[in-house]
Amino acid sequence: MTGDPVGGEPKSPVRGTSAEPPQDDFQPAHAAGVFTLVTGFLLWADLMTKSAAFKFLEVSIFTAPSGFPAVTRSPIHEIFPGFGLEAALNLGAFNGWFAWAPWLLIGVSVLAVPVCFYIAVYRSDRWLSVIALALIASGAAGNLYDRAIIGGVRDFIRWSIQWGDKEYVWPNFNIADSAIVCGVALIIWMEWRRPVDDSDSPDTEEKPAAS
Repeated sequence: MTGDPVGGEPKSPVRGTSAEPPQDDFQPAHAAGVFTLVTGFLLWADLMTKSAAFKFLEVSIFTAPSGFPAVTRSPIHEIFPGFGLEAALNLGAFNGWFAWAPWLLIGVSVLAVPVCFYIAVYRSDRWLSVIALALIASGAAGNLYDRAIIGGVRDFIRWSIQWGDKEYVWPNFNIADSAIVCGVALIIWMEWRRPVDDSDSPDTEEKPAAS
């Protein structure tokens, strides 16, 4: 009697599925090139926009009496209602989280880049996975540069919502933060649309072939 094997190798959320076979033109060397190109371009864009925004807003970074870096008072340059430019220096992660542990944030960023590269080149088989991981790596590298060289991350994009007489402002962010969010969102979307493989169910039993 013969039958198909039950189960199979574990599936990675960034790998192809039976419904989406690996792309024929996907090669590790090509994946490495695409990953490097996307990461390098977005890293350049992040650092250039940070410098340009801070120069445009005419703010500078200095060392406060506490010994931590700080930014001079920044004007708010409104581009359209709810969106504008405002310079800020974030000593932590999102909204200042873990500001007390800068070396922890630096360590996470240092690990993120090679880990994303390894998964993109050796564990992925789709171009969208490579791009998503490159987005995350570029964001980690851009903010890593700021933390290591400046001591804090330069933010300049300002989003807000006016509700009555009160304005609700989202914590300022930058291109690197946007890249990380987009990369994570892409991976979640790919995982969400991955069809469920019934062969992974423990109730599935091997059925004998008809004699």
